[in-house]
Amino acid sequence: MKTGLFRAAVIVFCFFPLCLTYPKPDIKFFTSDGYTKSSLFIRNQARLDANRVDTWIQNSGTFNQDIRTNNTPGLMWPKGSNRYASFTAGISIGTYVEGQLKLAVCSYMGEYEPGYINISGGVPSPVTNTDFKFYKVTSTDSSSYDYLNWGLMIPYGAPYVDRNNNGVYDQGIDRPGIKNAVQTIFICMTDGFPETHNQSEGFSGGTAPVFSEMRLTAWAYSKGDSLSPDPVNDIQFLSYVIINKSTKNWDSTMISVVSDPDLGDGSDDFIGCDTTLNLGYIYNADNFDGTGSVPSYGLNPPSSGISYLLSPAYYTGSINDTVIYYDPPGSNNKIIKPRYRELGMTSFTYFAKSSGGNLSCEAEPGTQIEAYRFLSGLKKDGSMWFHPSTKQRTRKVYPGNPETREGWTEFGYNGAVNMAVIKSCAGGDSTSTYMSVPSDRRYLINTGGKNYKVNAGDTVRIILGQMVARGTSNVNSVTKLRNVCLTAKDIYRSNFAVRVSSISESVPESFSLGQNYPNPFNASSRIQFQVRDYENVKITVYGLLGNELATLVNEKLKPGTYETEFDGSSFGSGVYFYRITAGSFTQTRKMILIK
Repeated sequence: MKTGLFRAAVIVFCFFPLCLTYPKPDIKFFTSDGYTKSSLFIRNQARLDANRVDTWIQNSGTFNQDIRTNNTPGLMWPKGSNRYASFTAGISIGTYVEGQLKLAVCSYMGEYEPGYINISGGVPSPVTNTDFKFYKVTSTDSSSYDYLNWGLMIPYGAPYVDRNNNGVYDQGIDRPGIKNAVQTIFICMTDGFPETHNQSEGFSGGTAPVFSEMRLTAWAYSKGDSLSPDPVNDIQFLSYVIINKSTKNWDSTMISVVSDPDLGDGSDDFIGCDTTLNLGYIYNADNFDGTGSVPSYGLNPPSSGISYLLSPAYYTGSINDTVIYYDPPGSNNKIIKPRYRELGMTSFTYFAKSSGGNLSCEAEPGTQIEAYRFLSGLKKDGSMWFHPSTKQRTRKVYPGNPETREGWTEFGYNGAVNMAVIKSCAGGDSTSTYMSVPSDRRYLINTGGKNYKVNAGDTVRIILGQMVARGTSNVNSVTKLRNVCLTAKDIYRSNFAVRVSSISESVPESFSLGQNYPNPFNASSRIQFQVRDYENVKITVYGLLGNELATLVNEKLKPGTYETEFDGSSFGSGVYFYRITAGSFTQTRKMILIK
């Protein structure tokens, strides 16, 4: 349970209506003539639990909480264990608009609300109605309310699989959600409503709105058995499309993952970062977390972390720089931005509870400027962090390897325990080094800078990977987490080519290979198949001459019904064959590609 932070006690339950019609929209606007408040907004949440990672996402911009009860962590791992690897997190923005500091904070409460920004006569106005809510679909979905009404959010960035490749969402042909994902959640939010901005947010919000329109997509895959230790089953993905709808530039912009990542018993944690992977993480300071009873992890506790897979891009003008991404993730819509470079993780720092003997300059921010300094990689009084060995200023703390004790970790520099931290506020001692004491850590994974500007109308794109891993010890868990992060990076670089989706866990009577659909098809087609026994399943695509062209599946799968996809965008029109092999079972079918 968290203390020391104001948090409203709100009890809400997330549900998804089954009705197929909307009531008359309750619309609210903020204009220069005044504001008409609506009672429409109720803070609620949606659950993402497609694999071993089970978390909640709030419609106020935060995630990893469970707001059904007050003061409750939300990132459960593994699913069903009632043990939690994080308490809360969110993307926060700090910027200057015509010289005035403005924040859109998401740490504990969040300063967003479902809706969008309408610009009329050069004035941005927040708008919402009952269309703006969580939309959640699954790989087996075909008739739910959210599935049938997904098209309402297409103009606001809801992702879909464009099966006929015509660039238009066609109800009944195209599929809502991220390609191959077991679950996809989408919501469009804005910080434009003034009453959502409050210093009680938890990270010193309360400024005037920045007029951010945030389009959040969260999704996850299940590979084989969703509860198996396959790395894919320990990863969730979050995509943020953030649009500056203020009609004024955002100057000196900082964007940050602000996280309170309690790991089981949150009183004995250490943190660290991997600057190559743009990863921030938490792990237990020793090899036994808490008492071992729920909700603590006991022996060999895991490590959890968040990584920037795609960070904001900025213009360099250099012919050597290029940023490439797909919009939406997993689609064929490839975006190439020459002469741009990603910002990456520009700083990784932390803040602590104001109680417990922590330095005053490292305690929770109490004002907006203190929060902005934290987002900038500084302490809240504007002082710098110092490396305990070089005594040089730094904005990235604990980038070493906890398992090998190489470099700077909370175990000290190269394992010298008394060289773990320099306790310095403004004007203080910047050379003496001390041991690091385990405690309740909160960290910031920052990106941005004094020269980073988001012009009016510009879009910022961020993709996060959230992951948990458990190794043979508390520090080996960090090593394993880094390996899981590498898997997340590989999935991102492959444009999320995770091809197998579980349809049903009911045991079929026999192995079978379904006819692809649609057939004939243009560019992509889906294939369902059934697995009777726990076997290695291989599905391969061949040309007319019997030449092997692609392997769609090659892994051990438990009994059930599955679906995979063949992407023929790089192949010519013609007849193709696909074959399943599972133990002694083999079956072949024909499909036709027409372009």
